[in-house]
Amino acid sequence: MSSDDYKNSIYPDANTMPNPPPPQQPHNPYQANMGSPPPPPPQPSTVVYVADTAIFGPRSAAMTCPHCHQHIHTQVNYTSGVLTWLICGGCLLFGCWLGCCLIPFCVDDCKDAEHFCPNCKAYLGQYKRIG
Repeated sequence: MSSDDYKNSIYPDANTMPNPPPPQQPHNPYQANMGSPPPPPPQPSTVVYVADTAIFGPRSAAMTCPHCHQHIHTQVNYTSGVLTWLICGGCLLFGCWLGCCLIPFCVDDCKDAEHFCPNCKAYLGQYKRIG
């Protein structure tokens, strides 16, 4: 083999040399068979809970029940509280011991009020006269 043959076998001319393969792009599943960019990543959603803090009074109140979500007028149950017992004790101190001291237990305006939902019977809150 002559030196010219050796040169030709190692360094072929540009016409006989094969083209190099194109550079490989990293595989992106969002762009498979598509020419558009990938969609933006989903944003985290924010959930806001609004707590309706109702201030209850001694009478029925109109509100939306937080349990059954119905518009209601609360059902009120009266219970003996601190004020009822203080009035009873005051009546005993001033000589009303023959049964008159029991009158505060019969008067709703001396008692605490517990509010309930009339639909689902859920406890909603309480109004205390003292305490």
